[in-house]
Amino acid sequence: MTTIAATMPRYSTAFSPDNLAERFAAIFEQYEQPLYHYVLRMMSGNTEEAQDLTQDAFVKAYTALPKMPADLKVKPWLYRIATNVCIDALRRKRLIKWQPWDRFLALFHPLQVSPDSPERQALQQEEREQVRQVFARLTPKHRRCLALREYQGLSYAEIARELETTPNTVKTLLYRAREAFRRHYRQLYPAGVLA
Repeated sequence: MTTIAATMPRYSTAFSPDNLAERFAAIFEQYEQPLYHYVLRMMSGNTEEAQDLTQDAFVKAYTALPKMPADLKVKPWLYRIATNVCIDALRRKRLIKWQPWDRFLALFHPLQVSPDSPERQALQQEEREQVRQVFARLTPKHRRCLALREYQGLSYAEIARELETTPNTVKTLLYRAREAFRRHYRQLYPAGVLA
């Protein structure tokens, strides 16, 4: 028995309607939740909009799937579609100036299952707010690159496909994004400690 992950990256360019529906169902099952959470963060936590845009991304993927090459890498392809859908939605709303993602950085420091002391929780909340403020100062490309690497766990090659660039450029971009994050953090919080 083969797993979905083992069969996902390769597709035949000739799909029968049954084969297409079956393959798409497997893709949808595997990527629905991760893609929804990515879109939710892109849209600053608006759940209804994220659900609509995730659905739009999957509709576009379904339409495009028969035209995709046999060596299709599904994950970066889906994230590219979802990113484009979000950017289009932001442009329509004239928010393409990339407002800060209020809830985005909570994923770098998720709330713990068992509550800590109130003091520790207050410190963690303060730290999350500091990171949010610093993250808001990054360029959209730096934010996007860090989000794909740190939250989505994409490889350099996958990020390169998403950003339509090379893996070496991604390495440089991530380095610069992290350096910019450190620089902004030190400007905003000179007494703070950041390695």
